[in-house]
Order: sequence, then structure tokens, then C-alpha cells
Amino acid sequence: MAFEYCDSMRHHYYKEGYIIFRDILPPSLIKDLRHAARDVPRIAREIHKDPQAQRLQPVCNYDIDLKSFEDYSQLPVLVEAIGKILTPEHLLGRTGLGRMGLFVEPLNKPYCTDWHRDITEGSNPPDDEEFERIRYDPLWFNQINCPLYEDNCTWLVPGSHLRSNIEGEKEASGSPRPDKDASYEELERGNLAYCRGMPNAVRACMDAGDLVLYQPLGWHIGNYLPDQQRLTIHDYAPTEFLLDWYERWQGGASPGKKKKEEKKKAKAKPKKKSKAKAVKKKS
Repeated sequence: MAFEYCDSMRHHYYKEGYIIFRDILPPSLIKDLRHAARDVPRIAREIHKDPQAQRLQPVCNYDIDLKSFEDYSQLPVLVEAIGKILTPEHLLGRTGLGRMGLFVEPLNKPYCTDWHRDITEGSNPPDDEEFERIRYDPLWFNQINCPLYEDNCTWLVPGSHLRSNIEGEKEASGSPRPDKDASYEELERGNLAYCRGMPNAVRACMDAGDLVLYQPLGWHIGNYLPDQQRLTIHDYAPTEFLLDWYERWQGGASPGKKKKEEKKKAKAKPKKKSKAKAVKKKS
């Protein structure tokens, strides 16, 4: 059944912090993307020199046929749906393929990330006051996972993008997990228990050709198994304003932060005695 947009999707995204577009990719595009990405797991493991590597990003930096990824980023039904959920200024292809990545399964053992919010007040945002204004605005930050095979790896906490942490969340994010040397089965069960331990967590269960648009400043996590093939596009739909924000954030301290640092240095710096005073003291 082909994807159909409805207005309730926008409400769900704003309230819960995520929305799944079911069957948004046509079968022909799924086939082309799978073929183009067939060597990505091997490339990721070679590049990172790690059999447990789970990401290759950006795809445009590697020897991959990018035509189908360009078709994905320009897919009319997808561009239109994102424009209705967010705004027409939120474009998948705004940076070309400069940030698009692919998630793959680890080779040997189950792996689970920490429960996290991508950006917090502790992430050294370029302007603290600005960040407080935009951090809970659903039109600012966004992220996309689009699986080319069945993918049940992503978990989220609905509504957490609109608020600070509530009781139990920080504790759940830091709860213990199996040691890395534990058996496959111990890691599998222990990581799943860790995911379930976050209050109100839900699992984003998707089939090939589905897509989840979500708020990366809300709580989320990825839980991966070697025996479940994974090729999932990881992307976002930025505006020019968001690109500018990321550039200021990743480029270092903002003018506001630099002024604060300069004031601190000025206070800490010992004052020099004037020449007049120095002469008077000698006489």
C-alpha cells in the first residue's frame, strides 16, 4: 500500500517527537538503494578497522554509486511529506549528500548505544540563550532513519523533546549493562533490558521502505544485532538557519562565548602599575 499523508501526522510529530512514514519508498527505489549500498558494511569495517563498526558517513566520500541516493533525497512524495510536517524550507538535499550516512549491523556481537539526547546544554552550544529558545522548538532539529531492510533498532521516549529530564530518566540512561566480554546471549538480553529500562520508551518498528522522522534532542537509542541485516539511511532535512547553527557549533566558540572568555581573562590578569606611579615610588 502506497504512502498517504494525513494531517494527524503533523500533530503526532509535534506532540510525540517522531512520526513513521509507512511505505514511503517505492519498491524500485529500495532495490536500487540496496544494490548501491551492498558493499557498505565491508567498507565501514575496513575504514574504521573494526568488525563492530555500525556507520559509514558521509556516503559521498566513498566508492559508492550515488544516483539512487540522489533519487531518494529528491523523491517528490518524501519531500512533500517532510515539507508538510515541518516547512518547505526543510530540504533533504540541501547539503547534497554531505551528511547522509548508512547504519549497518555489527559483525560479531550485539551492540547498544547509550540512551542519549544528541545536544544538551552541556554540549557547548554556540549561544546559550539562543539554545534555550530553540531546543524545544520542533521546527529546529530533526533526524531521519530510513531502513532498506526491516529495522527495529531505534527506541525513543515520546514527548521528551519538549522538556528537560524527568525522574528516573537520567538514572535509566546510566544503569549497568553486561560487560563487553559477555556472551552473545547475555549481551542480547542485557542490552534489551537496558532499552526497556527507560521510562515510557517505545520501539520504532519499521519495514523496508518506511522512514522515521524524529527529534534528536529527545531521548533515543540504537540497539543492534549481528544476525539482523541492517542498511538504514541516516539523514536530516535542514533549513539554512539550522546549517548555520551547526556550522557555528562545530566551528568553535561563538562571539558571545568569546566575549565571556575575554572578560574572565581580563579579570584574572594582574593590573599593570602606571609609569607615573612607578616614578613617584622611586623618588
